[in-house]
Amino acid sequence: MMIDEMNRIPVLPCAFSYDGKKLEDLFGFYRTIKVSGRGSTDVQLSSDQVKSGVIISTQKLSANTLQVEYLIYYSSIDEVQSQQRSLKQFLYRENDVPIIFDDDPQIIQYGRMSKFEEDASRSYKGCYIGTFEIYCQDPLKYSRTKQSGNKITANSPIETTPEKIEVKLSSSTSIQITNKTTGAILRITGAAIYAGDTIIFDFDKGAVLVNGIDRTAIVDLESDFENFYLHRGDILECNNGIMTIFIREVYL
Repeated sequence: MMIDEMNRIPVLPCAFSYDGKKLEDLFGFYRTIKVSGRGSTDVQLSSDQVKSGVIISTQKLSANTLQVEYLIYYSSIDEVQSQQRSLKQFLYRENDVPIIFDDDPQIIQYGRMSKFEEDASRSYKGCYIGTFEIYCQDPLKYSRTKQSGNKITANSPIETTPEKIEVKLSSSTSIQITNKTTGAILRITGAAIYAGDTIIFDFDKGAVLVNGIDRTAIVDLESDFENFYLHRGDILECNNGIMTIFIREVYL
């Protein structure tokens, strides 16, 4: 198939980027035609038998697998084999990578190729239909990072930890951030912090920075820094300064 003919073949809404690169842009011979498993959710429930029915004791989300069906357009058998090798080499990863679909660009999920099938019998008149699978050990989907001010209402249906909370102090006193719903707190008292300082509670790194310097030790022992979660409908408030919350909502 000629290049100009290939360019006339539409890219379907199920096309996606893999580790920041869209496959159709990277490989001119390639088109995603179907992706299964995007909306699958497998909740594993463990229960204990009681006199009437059961009591659920634990609940877990299973890993998810995306099944991708694609077309390769080729001029010769030798060419399609080379194209498959190039595609497979790009897809192979030793760590999970971000996956973003064209028809839902604000949502990110993470996975890596776990299976790549080659079947020469699926070739016909310059077209080859192939399949590969992406294993998502984390079955959750994430929004892009969102920012909010002194109060935030988290709309995520799944418990999540903010990426970081940044505060520009307005006075040289203690600081406390409170989850008004759960009562969880982040507190610093009796430390050398001053008006104009920028404090960052970085949950991804497990550190607290003051003007870019690691000062994690100043966090009060009574704080919930290591277990600071947000749930749907929670509201955070800060008693000193201007607060910016960086959070990604989480979805099934």
